[in-house]
Amino acid sequence: MHSLIDFFEKAVNIIYPPHCLGCNKLITQKYFCDDCKELINHITVKTCPKCGLPNKQCVCRWNFYYFDENIACLESDEATKTSFYSFKFRGNYVGGRYFASEMAERIKNHPFYYDIDLVTSVPSHKSALRKRGYDQVKVLAKNISKIIQREYVSLLCQPKKSPKQHETTEISERFENVVNKYTARKNEYIKNKTILLVDDIKTTGATLSQCARELKLAGAKRVIAISALTVYPKKKNNESKNFDYMEF
Repeated sequence: MHSLIDFFEKAVNIIYPPHCLGCNKLITQKYFCDDCKELINHITVKTCPKCGLPNKQCVCRWNFYYFDENIACLESDEATKTSFYSFKFRGNYVGGRYFASEMAERIKNHPFYYDIDLVTSVPSHKSALRKRGYDQVKVLAKNISKIIQREYVSLLCQPKKSPKQHETTEISERFENVVNKYTARKNEYIKNKTILLVDDIKTTGATLSQCARELKLAGAKRVIAISALTVYPKKKNNESKNFDYMEF
């Protein structure tokens, strides 16, 4: 079976030669050229198991999250973000396989890996799907489900269209922006299950938290959140000496 898959992949590469996810030049290997593969910034420091940020930048004392754990994979710096955007906005499905494989490796090393029952994803509004033509988060989640051998089930929907999160600057506004934005499907798939909730980019965690809340209200036992990219908060220029405040 694997030899047949390898054959078809080689055939596709002949017809559609692979391009580097970082600089888009033709390459002979998978995903990246030799220069760009060194620029992908994996998160290697110890992170808070709740918010997923490096321990020194933990924001759990300011924000409440409904998910039980958060797995951090890659830092959303410029080089990594550029590579990810080739998948998110330009439909490079090869990039989807790469980032899903990176996320799956983190999941396999997670303490609750064997407890995961299902994989689901943060949904997009139908207007965004019409514009982009595909759901990049669902693509990630489905690829992950295949690698870790857990069933993917669409458990959430987004009936309410609201301002895009990246257009909202204040942290409090980001959390307010997602209130009642998502709805969980009430079915047997959710009750008493440990669910892996997938998103593409985590900034404040507001979206993941609201989705986790809906899953918990529908009966989920535990929600483990994971995103491909994590945005690190930055210190404000006018921070006080006694309060280490961060902004996104």
